[in-house]
Amino acid sequence: MWSCDYFGRKVNIQLGAALSVLGGAFQGGAAALAMFQVGRFISGLGIGILVTVCPMYLSEMSSPFVRGWLVGHHAIFLVFGYMLSAWLGYGCYWATAANPSFAWRFPLCMQCLAPALLLAGSPWVPRSPRWLISKDKLEEAMTVLTRLRQSPDDPDNLVAREEFYQISEQLKLDQQKLKSTGYGVWTAVWRKKSYRKRMFMGFMIQFGAEVSGPLIINNYAVILYTNLGQTGGMPLLLSAVWLTTAGLIYNPGGAWLHDKVNSRRWMFMVGTAGCLVTTACLCAMIAEYAGTTNRVGNGFGIFFIFLYLAFQGTGCDTTMYLWVSEIFPTEIRSIGMGFSLFGQFVATLIVLQTAPIGFAQVGWKYFLLVVCWCAIFLPLIYFYFPETARLTLEEIAERFGDDVAVHITDASQEEQYKLEKVIEQHEGDIPDAQASVEPVGQSV
Repeated sequence: MWSCDYFGRKVNIQLGAALSVLGGAFQGGAAALAMFQVGRFISGLGIGILVTVCPMYLSEMSSPFVRGWLVGHHAIFLVFGYMLSAWLGYGCYWATAANPSFAWRFPLCMQCLAPALLLAGSPWVPRSPRWLISKDKLEEAMTVLTRLRQSPDDPDNLVAREEFYQISEQLKLDQQKLKSTGYGVWTAVWRKKSYRKRMFMGFMIQFGAEVSGPLIINNYAVILYTNLGQTGGMPLLLSAVWLTTAGLIYNPGGAWLHDKVNSRRWMFMVGTAGCLVTTACLCAMIAEYAGTTNRVGNGFGIFFIFLYLAFQGTGCDTTMYLWVSEIFPTEIRSIGMGFSLFGQFVATLIVLQTAPIGFAQVGWKYFLLVVCWCAIFLPLIYFYFPETARLTLEEIAERFGDDVAVHITDASQEEQYKLEKVIEQHEGDIPDAQASVEPVGQSV
């Protein structure tokens, strides 16, 4: 929450990547249990940073018309990591007899590859223009915006200039409003009604998406498949295939749909409703056929596990990161994102610590937790969570009852004309980055 605002988004990405490399090295090379546990702790710090800052950074860099696709890549590549771990687990299962040490050390060492690539490539990553403007680094901010929004259809870089002006004016307005309340930023997130609603919404999105069951099924998939009659390496293979469908089909499909459907609310509600129905059907199959030799019944149990992922991956997994990256104003975005992701990890701790106990004590009935939660969560989304699609991050403030300094995407033709005139009048206040900008092709 603090370092992301003080040092910037890019520095935090580098820090998270470095910690992840170090933590993976400690685990893979562990000579004792204590060394392994230190590695787990360091990796936890790394993932805590990266899972918070990456969707926020992507959101701040994106145009509102492709934000769903670009921020959706955070969820796409998260599940790619799960997919890779599953295939490594399946492959190393067969190496256990020949080299037990390799079978567990190699997958843990593979944790270092992706963050090492991220760290190596980070010097070429631009800093967030919104963070730069908030720190009065205006020329660099304009340069970044111009590079991001440059298009042959916009030779005068009007899109970048409009966005720069909107961000600057909104930051001034928010700072004036905050100053008039007498609150500091850390106090305002709880005392100011619109900010408090955002904090609640961000926490519940992340908490709710996790209690809807994806990690219960993923982390205990081998037990589920074994209960449904699969033996040997087959449970590991099914788990890897399950995650592959998410990585190659459902998560990319969800990210793509966000900019076509233009509704975070309906994507999330359809995904949650699908989780409810498929988990209820899975409960029925496990209750009736688990431990039996009924191939059809057990087969339908596996089918509902895969169908569950179609709804969760497409409707919930990309939405949970996209929505929380959009709803906070720049001045509290790092605080809001940190608190929202705290909600995800709270839910993770609850479901993954209680699941083994639940499976042992009540069996399939533990999944009724998911069913009941989804039934409660659906009306909460419908009645309390506003739509944010196809608006700039600054314009979303209006959906929470705050003032918007400058309208762009939702401006009328007359308002757009007035905006262009205002920008012409403020030409001297907007840095000219044209001289330092190299052509980058199509607008992003």
